[in-house]
Amino acid sequence: MIGAVQNLISNPSLYNMTQSTITQITTETCLKAVGRPGFILMDNNIDPQTKKFSSTKEFLYQMTCLGIYLVAVMPLLKKYSFKVARKLCKEDVFKAFDTASDFLKYHKMDEAGKLAKLEEINTNLKSGDKFVKSNIDEELGKGVTELTSIIGSVTGLAIVAPIASHPLIHPIMKFLGLDKNKNEKTEQ
Repeated sequence: MIGAVQNLISNPSLYNMTQSTITQITTETCLKAVGRPGFILMDNNIDPQTKKFSSTKEFLYQMTCLGIYLVAVMPLLKKYSFKVARKLCKEDVFKAFDTASDFLKYHKMDEAGKLAKLEEINTNLKSGDKFVKSNIDEELGKGVTELTSIIGSVTGLAIVAPIASHPLIHPIMKFLGLDKNKNEKTEQ
């Protein structure tokens, strides 16, 4: 048992996942989507109808925010982060790679893979630039990528997702029979 746990926590793939802001945000939001409704449902001081309403709304809110973050905010930020960095910094890492995703694939390669990738990039270049591994500042590229993820987290989860989720949640709640408008409540 201890050996299995040790193998799990020393796995390089798991380590790489834990170093990603997107993975951390996704994990945290999924835990909130399960944990918060669970704690609401366990509270015996709340009437059953309120428990159902509150826990369902919290689950839908967390999942909607996560969906907006993963589907809209992060892809847009990832798409444009290297383009903006290319304009602001004239570093080789931003010239050699078109997107943050291209850079991250390179960043995760072993030394032989990195040299082969740079050779491929140099072969396909139309400009006179030639890229060598020693001039590719991986820390700068990783820093820009992670800063983009942090900005995306704040922007997506604190500003965009809450605004966008409310018009989506109430129709779903109404469809489930948990959200009734004022006229329906007075008739009952």
